[in-house]
Amino acid sequence: MATSDKPTGPYIDKGAPLLRNATEGVIDATIYKFANGTVYLIYKVDGNAHGKPTEIHAVQLTADGKSLSGSNHLLFRDTLSWEHGIV
Repeated sequence: MATSDKPTGPYIDKGAPLLRNATEGVIDATIYKFANGTVYLIYKVDGNAHGKPTEIHAVQLTADGKSLSGSNHLLFRDTLSWEHGIV
């Protein structure tokens, strides 16, 4: 994770990922902010790269978006054979 006061930088590297999965990759993260100000990180656990189910998760962030604030929630995963590990 890296932060900056401007979209064009300069950025300061936090030195570690905001979120990590020990066995699969975590990719395609995006931020979703609800009208009430609650902020969530939505991301994919890249199981299909390892022959495992692909999952989409959400976790609440602090208001500044720099730290995890809540529990991880599984939103959905591929469950049908025709999906071939893709969501």
